[in-house]
Amino acid sequence: MHHDLWLYSTIVISLIVAAKILSAKTRTVDVLWLILFGSIAVNIGILPKEHQVIESIGEWGIVFVMFALGFDENLSHFMRGLKKSMGIAIIGAFFPFLAGYYTAGVFGFDFYSQMIWGLTMTATAVSLTMVSLKDEKLHKSTASTAIMTAAVVDDVLSLIGLSILIPIILSASDGVNAGFNMGSFGVIIIKVISFFAIMAFIGLILFPDSLSAEKNKKHGVIFNIAIKIRHGLGIRKLLVTQNGKFTPVIMILIAFVFGFLAEIFGFHPAIGAYFGGLFLKGEYFNFTIEEEIRSHQEDARFIMDHLAFTIFGPIFFLMLGTKLLFDIEILSTVLVPIFVLFVSVLVLQVVSASMAARWTGKYEWHESLMIGFGMLGRAELAFIVINIAYAQNHIITLEQFYILIGVVFLLNITVPTAIKWWKPYYLGKKEFKLFGVLLSREKNIWRDDI
Repeated sequence: MHHDLWLYSTIVISLIVAAKILSAKTRTVDVLWLILFGSIAVNIGILPKEHQVIESIGEWGIVFVMFALGFDENLSHFMRGLKKSMGIAIIGAFFPFLAGYYTAGVFGFDFYSQMIWGLTMTATAVSLTMVSLKDEKLHKSTASTAIMTAAVVDDVLSLIGLSILIPIILSASDGVNAGFNMGSFGVIIIKVISFFAIMAFIGLILFPDSLSAEKNKKHGVIFNIAIKIRHGLGIRKLLVTQNGKFTPVIMILIAFVFGFLAEIFGFHPAIGAYFGGLFLKGEYFNFTIEEEIRSHQEDARFIMDHLAFTIFGPIFFLMLGTKLLFDIEILSTVLVPIFVLFVSVLVLQVVSASMAARWTGKYEWHESLMIGFGMLGRAELAFIVINIAYAQNHIITLEQFYILIGVVFLLNITVPTAIKWWKPYYLGKKEFKLFGVLLSREKNIWRDDI
């Protein structure tokens, strides 16, 4: 086992280096090559189907990725985007669900399978999209914030959907009359509310530096307790301990703590890590040496970006590719359903999310289309649903397992490709019209959103 770890680790890092070089040579995003290399490697037998240690390292990677992306984001910018993204999340989740549900029905699968197909197609893989936007230097754009905030809401909806649908399907398929458990559903709702309440408390009350300036003013009991907790926590003191020598490891600690909090409440740790990075402000990294103010923010950002996007993050996407295994006999029977479901989700996801962004979020057309493309990815929650439905409870067949995995794989490949294709239209360098409507950005018009 020890020998295998070092062998597989060497192969994984070699494939990452190859993906980075190829992406630079071809001017494509490295995520595409990482997923592709992972799939090839597992199918020719040089990587195992499962490796708990390497996959766990990949989970570290996606936590670092989301933390780094949150660290690059502006909290007030994020809050404004959140208010505009509710419609995008709800509408952008509903139509892919319909695509999965009805496509399963078209190919003769039963009601329970239809529900699983729909649920699998619901959740957005925000990490994949954000990395793709980062590669194109669009991760600070208005569209990027909309995708991130909509995906957070999407995860909440998917989590609730998972808690409701899976017990109903399992109880019904087992012939049990008692389906949905209201108590279990209530627990999920309480967890969701509690998680966001804690995040709001940390982000708006516990972390902000403005509290120190207001500590002598009269406030409520909770506010005063928060001041005392913050004074004891000393987030700035931690970040600049020994003139910032330990800043990177303290940032990693913050990412892990927030990831742990998210996992406790049923979310993927990467969502929590994003908030951990989001709440850190530039002034937290300031310190004084001989009356001169200095900052370790850029050094910390440099280290976290390398951990996230050069070392650990790519492992996650490479291992994501290993989920697609080829079986010639099964592939011959599932290619048509894969194609139909993929096209259905592609069209309905892009159209519904884009329309929602345009009409409920009031985004411009070039931003709305980018949001639509950004909502295409499927990863963490989709694999959880597939695992529960196939491996744990046998609700779906092996054939359906291949269909769903194949479609998720194609959608994930489409995300970086679509973002790269739309980038010149998004920036106004090219013009795109449909039925006489200008969908691209007007040329030579620049705003402070990229």
